[in-house]
Amino acid sequence: METQRSNVHFSKELITQVTADELDGIIASEAYTIIDVRSASGIASQGNIPTAVNVPLEELKRKIDERSENPDSFLNSTGPFLFCCTGGVISYMAAIHAQESGMQQVFNLEGGHAAWKKLKAEVS
Repeated sequence: METQRSNVHFSKELITQVTADELDGIIASEAYTIIDVRSASGIASQGNIPTAVNVPLEELKRKIDERSENPDSFLNSTGPFLFCCTGGVISYMAAIHAQESGMQQVFNLEGGHAAWKKLKAEVS
């Protein structure tokens, strides 16, 4: 019997979630580096998060892996880093990669941009 291998990455890392209702305070504090892993077209069609740096997922993974070669990279700071995407899943994977690569103070936006946008619409 042939053994099948799973392509699912299992991580021991737990990433602290930041809720959508906390995001405006984080933006105002300017204490976090907010990293939006959506594509540029995704941001253009869905809207941006103020102060967020856009680094699409695959590019971000490469930049994280190469940060020792680039001492001036913003990814070498001590954080905190808040990862976000449309729904919070892809950014969670990015946050796991960052944390497994030695980055400290790594957080994920729970529910992503969609949750924040929905909250903003409800408050308006």
